[in-house]
Amino acid sequence: MSKIAITPLGTVSPYTKENMNCPGFLAEYNNQKILLDCGNGITRLLKFPKVLENLNVIITHYHKDHFGDIGAIQYASYVYHNLGTLNRKIKIYLPKNDFAFNKKTIVSNNESYAEYFDISDNSNYSLKDLNISFQDNKSHSIESYMIKLQNKDFKIVYTSDVGTINFDKLIEFCKDADLIICESSFLKKHSTNNKCHITAYEAGILASESNAKRLLLTHFWPEEDKNLYLKEAKQNYENVEIAKEGKKIILKR
Repeated sequence: MSKIAITPLGTVSPYTKENMNCPGFLAEYNNQKILLDCGNGITRLLKFPKVLENLNVIITHYHKDHFGDIGAIQYASYVYHNLGTLNRKIKIYLPKNDFAFNKKTIVSNNESYAEYFDISDNSNYSLKDLNISFQDNKSHSIESYMIKLQNKDFKIVYTSDVGTINFDKLIEFCKDADLIICESSFLKKHSTNNKCHITAYEAGILASESNAKRLLLTHFWPEEDKNLYLKEAKQNYENVEIAKEGKKIILKR
């Protein structure tokens, strides 16, 4: 039986509030751990030092709400390696093109036990039979990568931050996904002219148009009622739920 577990660690942006953290999702598959973004506060929900074993950290873009806790993970890897409990370097995947010297700051951290890999458009990495592929959505305010985790049984897409100006390509990347973890920063009532994020309503359209089996909404405004996001997405797609810190989703076949 093939099984992938997804645990939301952070679901709000651009700041933490109460028990809610900035973006981060932990995927666990065949003893491999894949951290999709590493936002402020998510380390509160990680079990150290065990989480560092076979850990792959992917940063989708250089906005601080998506990598605010990377320094804590790097330092934890350094400390536990020095204590003799971590013998394999963690792997950190970063967009190849730097932005505001954020990549340089991360990679130059000497107090870490890590190796680093570049992400560029259409990059692919494999963890045994699990393929990890990337695509620049070309619709956020800076270079930002969507991630696809796929094996013979499952296809899971994490959109990270996406906008509306390249929506057809987003639908194509998400086609027939078993699960889309989709940002839904806005509600229609916000009447924003910001094209760098999508609404919950548009997330529902994405899931419907891409023929997805399941939609998980995330990247909420911290002060907003999450039930409003759910209600809006359901206008276009029925099998949708709200991501909640610590509430694990298991896909198995």
